[in-house]
Amino acid sequence: MEMAKKTKARALFISPIDMFADNGMAHGQAQLLSALCSVYDDVDLLSAGAPPALAREWLQRAGIRVNLRTGLFATIARWNTMLWYGGGVILCNKLKLIDRFYFPMRTNLPRSWIDTYDVIVCYYAWHYQLLGLNRCERKVIVDTGDIMADRHERIGVRRWITLTSEDERSVLTSGSRCLAVSEADIAEFEKMYGVRPQLLSFVPPNHRQLIQLASAQMPPRVGFMGAPGFVNEEILRLLSAPVFVSTLRREGIELLIAGGICDTVDRRILSALEEGGARILGPVRSTAEYYAQIAATVNPVGPSTGVKIKSVETLIAGRTLITTRWGADSGLAAAFPGQVVHVNWPPELQALAETCTAAVRSAKGGNEVAAEKYVRDATLRLRESLRL
Repeated sequence: MEMAKKTKARALFISPIDMFADNGMAHGQAQLLSALCSVYDDVDLLSAGAPPALAREWLQRAGIRVNLRTGLFATIARWNTMLWYGGGVILCNKLKLIDRFYFPMRTNLPRSWIDTYDVIVCYYAWHYQLLGLNRCERKVIVDTGDIMADRHERIGVRRWITLTSEDERSVLTSGSRCLAVSEADIAEFEKMYGVRPQLLSFVPPNHRQLIQLASAQMPPRVGFMGAPGFVNEEILRLLSAPVFVSTLRREGIELLIAGGICDTVDRRILSALEEGGARILGPVRSTAEYYAQIAATVNPVGPSTGVKIKSVETLIAGRTLITTRWGADSGLAAAFPGQVVHVNWPPELQALAETCTAAVRSAKGGNEVAAEKYVRDATLRLRESLRL
């Protein structure tokens, strides 16, 4: 893709992640930060979730060249982030003494920092509140991530970090530019707050390798790959049901299970999968190598928020995606015509196994043109949304 000329301006990227995990949040940050570096010639990073040494290690591993901000304010902001996150998890999620994550102590971004930068990109909405970024107005671009306030109660999403609707509304109606990670989230924000953020479509960092698989052979296998987490544990619990695995085995369809979830899920679930004929791969070195081994992904995800990383990877790799409406919204399905098979939630497991069987047997490979268009459109749209 032809690179546009960089803007001679200074940009600040605010990172909330701890830099330890290799998950969707880290991949999303890499995409956003890389796009920012392709637009501006001078980019700084404030690591509010990881100490400088870990942040440098992550940046080096990701191949991203930025200037890491250190010093007194950076340290105070990181400690406040840790206190806020840890306190919220304990008081809200563990002890249930409060119903939302609140902001009792804010670490306002210094006015000298605000004046230094032409644009400030805030990854996830909570640092907008923690750092008092409402004082920056249109300078700020907020990636809203997968956090949404009242929707957790309305559709039964398991809550981890949830803001009050007042705090979330203040971000979305502040005049700052907001980005949503899916068409479904845009629709929800419009319903809840009367605003329509711009769309930020996820693009995997290894998309070129994945696109090359679209015309490759389709082995008679269906797979599920996921990172450690409650949602993925519940999916594996479903897939371990005897009726599901026995139907696949009877039809000659092998089930592959991969990813970090294999190291953290209840061992009884893995045993049930193996007894049913599934092959447990565990963490994989290369996602491209994993997708080369399957013809379809099964991801019967229940009510949840945000973009589904593995759904996008599956489609770009030319594989069939069997999922619910939460695993691929209408916009993603439209971008990859004929590759998404929607199933109901909760799934009827016999029917789900039969759907997987039919998908694997009819798999012909995806459309490289569609994948290239998705990547090109998403990349150009993101770069444009980051410009002054």
